[in-house]
Amino acid sequence: MISIRRATQADSDAIATMHREQIPWGLLTDLGPRFVEAFYRTLLSSPVGFVFVAEDDAGPVGFASGVVHWRRFYRAFFAGNWRLAAGVVLRRVLDVRRWRRLAETSRYATAGDLPGSELLSIAVRPRARGTGTADALVRHVLDEFSRRGVTQVRVTTALSNEAAARVYERSGFRLLGDAEIHPGEIARVYVIALQPDSRAG
Repeated sequence: MISIRRATQADSDAIATMHREQIPWGLLTDLGPRFVEAFYRTLLSSPVGFVFVAEDDAGPVGFASGVVHWRRFYRAFFAGNWRLAAGVVLRRVLDVRRWRRLAETSRYATAGDLPGSELLSIAVRPRARGTGTADALVRHVLDEFSRRGVTQVRVTTALSNEAAARVYERSGFRLLGDAEIHPGEIARVYVIALQPDSRAG
């Protein structure tokens, strides 16, 4: 049986490992294990971020994360991890393509014409696929956004990722349109309107 709970700092390494395993093509993974680990440690300690973990008797099988305000999170991440970021820059200073992609991602993430709140990432290990775990993780993320008074949330997925698109559509997300975040790479951008929890404050 699979259960879902709010993640803590003690889960950060497991979450980072799942991210690298299940999202190997992403820019975050491309920046290296230490960068992924720092990202989730910062997210879990941030007042604008949160993560939920799904687990079975053998351990973690998935996670989903969200951020309430991208700009605030970016500032906090780079302020707290500037040595790590500088080290990555120095090691890869000649890799123009990688840093262009980072700049493009940053521009998209902080775009003023999109909701500032985002379902950041979701991953489910193979043994838990087809069990409804992804849908349940998305529901937990959306409930947390509602609890925090958020009224609109976005999520982005690759044009070819039909499985993710179906999960988002089942959860109530509506396709806003396609975005070329990186040249030649088309992504689908989804948005959902939420009712703030009456207990939000």
